[in-house]
Amino acid sequence: MVRALGSKTDHGNDVKGEGIDSVSLGALADIGVNLHQLTREVDTNNKSSETMSLCKEFSIAGYVHVLNGRGGLPKVTLSHPSGSCLDIYLLGANILSWTLPSGGEVFYTPDGIVFSEENPIDWGTIFCFPQFGEGEDRGTLTDKFPLPFDGFAKSLSWTITQTGLHEDKHGTCPYVIIELHDSEATRAVWNHSFHLTMEITLEHAALNVSLSVKNTSSNDVLECSAAFKSHVAVMDVEDLSTNYIGFDDCIFLDNTLHPTKPRVRFTGDERKHGCLKLTGPTDRVYLNTKNDTGIEIGSGCTVLLRNTCHLGTSEFNDRAIFNPWNESDPKNYRWYSGLAIGAIGRLLRIDPDDTHSSSIRLEVKDNSQQIISTLEESDQKLASDPNSSWPKFNVPAETLPRDLQ
Repeated sequence: MVRALGSKTDHGNDVKGEGIDSVSLGALADIGVNLHQLTREVDTNNKSSETMSLCKEFSIAGYVHVLNGRGGLPKVTLSHPSGSCLDIYLLGANILSWTLPSGGEVFYTPDGIVFSEENPIDWGTIFCFPQFGEGEDRGTLTDKFPLPFDGFAKSLSWTITQTGLHEDKHGTCPYVIIELHDSEATRAVWNHSFHLTMEITLEHAALNVSLSVKNTSSNDVLECSAAFKSHVAVMDVEDLSTNYIGFDDCIFLDNTLHPTKPRVRFTGDERKHGCLKLTGPTDRVYLNTKNDTGIEIGSGCTVLLRNTCHLGTSEFNDRAIFNPWNESDPKNYRWYSGLAIGAIGRLLRIDPDDTHSSSIRLEVKDNSQQIISTLEESDQKLASDPNSSWPKFNVPAETLPRDLQ
């Protein structure tokens, strides 16, 4: 089991390998990586000529490394000078592991998970496209088959196009750009042309992710969902100190209470002091939420999730919270809280030869109570100012996925 923020993490065999220098070794030592494990990983990686080729082309000493991860799957590791590390698997563009300088792991992945090309990685942070969750096919009526749960982008191998470095007040920040095109296989289940580009940047205690979805068709409109779905590691989801924040005064679709025909509901008595506490199986889509949303993980830290595009332009204004609870996942449900951001309730609609761009930021903050107080003060000021209000969007039934209409 991966421990949550503020405690040391043992990554097992998923350790850094090819091209590691003294800076990265120092960071690895801080999170308890054994040097004998490191040697074994390097020996394993040398067997993969494809990964070695990617490593030579895209690695940046001390900052970016391409190597084989769990199950021999290629991954990109970003290392920040502060000691934070990030693992992005090319299978599905999955951001599986984010380790802070303290050694705390932000995302949860259970022990014993089988990693292979045949099994999409359903932990860490998943990119869901062109569908979020489980439902009918999205887009036009010409699509022949229901799409897989959370779409098919998480099951496909992405391609590295660029790596590099940005500068911020904490130093040099590494980034990677990866892409995915439609193919004969994707068009067989979803007959649309697209080009996805994702840029992931690691900061001291934050991740910035930019996404562009291009409709490469010259004739057809592209309609789709797109979302980032994170499994945030918590101390214990049943503990009173583990809460969601920023979900007051929202409307939501409850897929647990109404699985076949979700109904619009409103936040009410379940919320206390700006926080939402889970008490059982949860699968909700919150429509047009406030931008400051997050999870108090129970250790005094809060993981914030924001849309960093201008509000109302990116259409990444929806959130989803999820946890299957004891009934369906008794071994793992206590150690994570699910939080997603994206175009979930309202589909993206991209004209021919046009591109939709969005960006999000995940950030870890200390002192959860101070954050909640700041958010409540902001809400009060907003409510008292008649000239300021959170932008509201009409959500016509025809713009929703068909199983939510």
